[in-house]
Amino acid sequence: MRELRRSWPIAIVLVLALGAQVLVLEAEPLYGRQLVALGLAALACVAALCAHRPVVATVCVCASVLVTTTLICGPGRAVFLDTAGVNGIDGFDLAPGRLGIAESVAVLVLVAMVVRTARPPVVVGVVGAVALVCAHATLLRVGLHSWFTEGGTRVVVLLWVLSVGYGVLLRTRDGERAAAATSAVERVRQDERLDLARELHDVVAHYVTGMLVQAQAAFVVSDRDREAARHALPGIITSGTDAVGAMRRLVGTLRDSAAGTATDDLAADLAVLVDGARAAGVPVRARIELPAPVPPELGRSVLRLVQESLTNAAKHARGATLVEVDVELTPTAVRVSVADDGTGRPAHSGGFGLVGMRERVELLRGRFHAGAARTGWLVTAELPLAVHR
Repeated sequence: MRELRRSWPIAIVLVLALGAQVLVLEAEPLYGRQLVALGLAALACVAALCAHRPVVATVCVCASVLVTTTLICGPGRAVFLDTAGVNGIDGFDLAPGRLGIAESVAVLVLVAMVVRTARPPVVVGVVGAVALVCAHATLLRVGLHSWFTEGGTRVVVLLWVLSVGYGVLLRTRDGERAAAATSAVERVRQDERLDLARELHDVVAHYVTGMLVQAQAAFVVSDRDREAARHALPGIITSGTDAVGAMRRLVGTLRDSAAGTATDDLAADLAVLVDGARAAGVPVRARIELPAPVPPELGRSVLRLVQESLTNAAKHARGATLVEVDVELTPTAVRVSVADDGTGRPAHSGGFGLVGMRERVELLRGRFHAGAARTGWLVTAELPLAVHR
């Protein structure tokens, strides 16, 4: 049914062809065989609409043309016997070409649609069968001599070439659309994989890093101060619980793309993030100036940028005594800055944190910078509001 609904333009063309055929026959009273032949032409038009089933459609169209030829020429002549026609030896009850409009349109539509949709072996079989039936009908109805002398050959060949060419054109366009759709689906999947990778890195790795930092600190002081090492355990448990919660939220996001994709209160979420970093031992000082609400999707990216920057500071900023976090809302953008005064650490290379942050900002048409400052490391980003308004 879906294929039939898509074929309504073709159905209109076939109906118009049948209507034109009826107008041609309206000048004279219709005989019984003429009515039957007109019905057979209608059957051929209906079969042409079912070209998505090429074998059945081809059988119906060929049978319609063959039976119509038999009605016009008589059973004997239809099998090339030297006998009288249906109206005697001198003529036919149906004039040559009387039903040619509807039959011809049905045949051309069938050929074009089969070339468009069927497999190459099926296309060859259908085109060959229809060509043989049409050649048989033309030879008997018009006569071989008349067909060549009246220029019918050129017309028929041209119509067949146009039909096959149109089918090839449609087949090519369908292939291009399918390739474009496949490419689009692959791009979406790639974006989803990248987004998942960012979330795993930005969220889960953040909490795991906090656990490692606290565990390392507890290990260092465990020999000389067991009580201090014991006090680090609740922080590790809290970070582990947060990591499990983040994983569950991430799984929920995968099951429902509308869940967990945004933050409704960026200032509160940033405050929780900073408090968690302080609890993990990162010396953070934050200045958050958000006098107006930030679009939730944009706020999510801001939160992830700050989160990843604090994670990097905890992992790489050796000897840091201060990590400054500045988040400011301007009339046109949200500005983020995370700077530390750590020294003697390797550059942020070889990981995916900076790559993910840069990708996030570039997708939002913003500006991003990360690099060594006069003291420590500096990450800045500017995310425009216009994209989310």
